[in-house]
Amino acid sequence: MTTSDYRAKTGINQTLVSLTRLPTQPTSMGVVATRRVAMGDGSVLDQGLYVEWVYNVIEDATQLLAILTPLGLHTAKSAAVTIYTRDDLYAYKRYNGVAVRPAPSWQNYFPRNVVIMIRNLELST
Repeated sequence: MTTSDYRAKTGINQTLVSLTRLPTQPTSMGVVATRRVAMGDGSVLDQGLYVEWVYNVIEDATQLLAILTPLGLHTAKSAAVTIYTRDDLYAYKRYNGVAVRPAPSWQNYFPRNVVIMIRNLELST
């Protein structure tokens, strides 16, 4: 079994070594497209790439801050970021995108089912 290796840093085209490994690793289905177009030549064009990083339970405000900080979401509701995440074949790649701070979801004293969306994804150069 391999361990997950999700990473992030504010700014575009950050190097892999400069990205911060998230102290609490999310689960994710990988990069998905909002629209898939079958082209006339038989190829497929994926548009509107995004990824969702899901946290079922966050223990406390300190843990939440540790997750949001590398994404720049501790001080802003959205931020340009470079992330290291799984693609649609579950291979890790670097992407540039816009991270969006999740809406509060406190239930039974803990934030539950917290989803951090990173949208407008493009492969990092």
